[in-house]
Amino acid sequence: MKTDTGADTHGFLGEEFLTWLWFRWESDGGEFTLPGGRVVGVALDDFLSFSAASEDETEQTLRRGLPTRTAEARTALRQGNRLKKARLLVAEGSRQWSATLDAATLTLNGVKLPEDAEECESDVDRTTDRSANWLALHEIVQALYGSFLRERLRPDYKKAGAEKQARWMAG
Repeated sequence: MKTDTGADTHGFLGEEFLTWLWFRWESDGGEFTLPGGRVVGVALDDFLSFSAASEDETEQTLRRGLPTRTAEARTALRQGNRLKKARLLVAEGSRQWSATLDAATLTLNGVKLPEDAEECESDVDRTTDRSANWLALHEIVQALYGSFLRERLRPDYKKAGAEKQARWMAG
């Protein structure tokens, strides 16, 4: 007996989330003010993976350089392909992370943490600092997803945000 997981039933929201991050990066500069006044920057980097509109079609992966600027990436969006995975650059103050986000599960892979703090003098200090940076990245991604959901679930979303994003995707 097969049971549905969150990825099976709600994974499309993660795909919309990644596309929304891309849209906000290109249209608004990718700066987000999170709850508590935290300001973070988000950009898509050198890896995009699109899932096909139907299971009979080929999936597409774009690597190296800035794949978001390619005709192939724009064509994939216009053809209804969904952004399945993307490499994100996330910055807050002087800290910067990079990670690949799997849209369906919101799993972070290939994470590169900020450099260890200068005051880390022992293995315990480094482990504590790295753990804090992992937690910070997790909190940032969750807060960004929360911002996306608040916008996505607004009653006027189709008239406001969705139309603007659709024009960007078609452009």
